[in-house]
Amino acid sequence: MVKSLTTLLVILTTSCLQAQALAVRTTETQCTPQGCRQLIGTGACAFIGNIADRSIYITAAHNINQARTIQIGYGGSWWNAQVVFKEYKGTIDYAILETRKISATHCFELSNKQPADGIQAVAYGYSNGVYQLKSLRARILVTPQGRYFSRIVAKGDSGGPILVNGQVVGIIKGHNFSNTIYTESTLIRHKLINLYGRLPCCDCEPSAIVKTRPIPSQQPENENRQQIAAIETEISRLQKEIERLKQTQIPVQLIGADGTVKQEQKYLLGQPIKLRFKAVNK
Repeated sequence: MVKSLTTLLVILTTSCLQAQALAVRTTETQCTPQGCRQLIGTGACAFIGNIADRSIYITAAHNINQARTIQIGYGGSWWNAQVVFKEYKGTIDYAILETRKISATHCFELSNKQPADGIQAVAYGYSNGVYQLKSLRARILVTPQGRYFSRIVAKGDSGGPILVNGQVVGIIKGHNFSNTIYTESTLIRHKLINLYGRLPCCDCEPSAIVKTRPIPSQQPENENRQQIAAIETEISRLQKEIERLKQTQIPVQLIGADGTVKQEQKYLLGQPIKLRFKAVNK
């Protein structure tokens, strides 16, 4: 038993040094009329850096969907984790987890774009619940239905990262019996920035981590441009309306006792109307 535990600790430590693709362990309780039992689940996750005194990871949401406890294996230890965000609908399947800050100095970086068809990629995971990091090499397949990893991953690889040129392009969801389905990194990047105001990173100062903050600063500028354009359009409309009103003529008629028009004079809008009265002696 002691030998097995030692081996497990060594494997976990070695795995961390390989790629920062880490193991996830969960527990959940399943109850039937005959009683309840505790189930232990395994999967993979990607360490993507730190925010203040916390370490941040991404995994598949279905790995932790019913979990009572979540732990991440790093440096020969299991670290208690909590869910910050998860989304599990359609082809979207990812979760963001936090632990207390770990001592890692290397972490994965999320790609801000999706790879082209046919490019080389590598997927990491912990197949079949074995705590030994495995890699699978294949190509990215782009179809009208979406992007895929062109080989099938095994059970236990869910939540692991898919890398192209050293950057994470997706998190493993599962497979469709011919290719591996993954959640795209661009979606996850957007959520991380919404949650933290910046992307997590390793071994960097907070002042130097403004990688994608230009997006919020451009928003007010774009809004101002839209408002200016709307105001200019309204000014143009009002100018045309004023020109039309300037040409408007108001008819002034002199009506006789029999109800017929004896005289008519037209005046431009704003022009004084002149009336002349003739005195009648009785």
